[in-house]
Amino acid sequence: MNLGEQLCLACGLCCDGTLFDNVQLGAGDDAQKLKALGLPVAVTRGRTAITFFRQPCVALCADRKCRVYADRPGQCRAFECGVFKDAQAGRIAEAAALRLVKSTRKKADAIRQLLRKLGDTDEQRSLGDRFRRTQRRMETGDVDAEAGETFAELGLAVHQFNLLAHDKFYTRVEAAS
Repeated sequence: MNLGEQLCLACGLCCDGTLFDNVQLGAGDDAQKLKALGLPVAVTRGRTAITFFRQPCVALCADRKCRVYADRPGQCRAFECGVFKDAQAGRIAEAAALRLVKSTRKKADAIRQLLRKLGDTDEQRSLGDRFRRTQRRMETGDVDAEAGETFAELGLAVHQFNLLAHDKFYTRVEAAS
């Protein structure tokens, strides 16, 4: 198994609803085929229709393998996280990359635990959707002191996670010189 496969199978954050809320389909993607493969493809009703499916991806298996890998959408094919790119380029050692993935997964799991503590148990929604929904509920409802403290802890955990994700996982388009 190569380094990329090892990292991806240890991680899965790009597919499990941790890093992304949805996957947008492009012109080269076969929405009907993806639907036939079990992905819940939807189309927005705006002026410009956008075809997408929500994360976490239903094609992500428990072993973090993609059951539609050969037919995955272009957005999935194109995405390579920063940790993957850094490991491939030798900027981070394999062991350090795997430790970073493991610690990041623990941070995401801690956020999920706080969301559950605040009453959001919908594991079929992305982490971002769940946080925003909880935030709206907390800001508009009558919240006791314990829930307020838990929400403050959640807000800090999400902020720290987002800083880490932007620094290590999301990729940037390199500016042309």
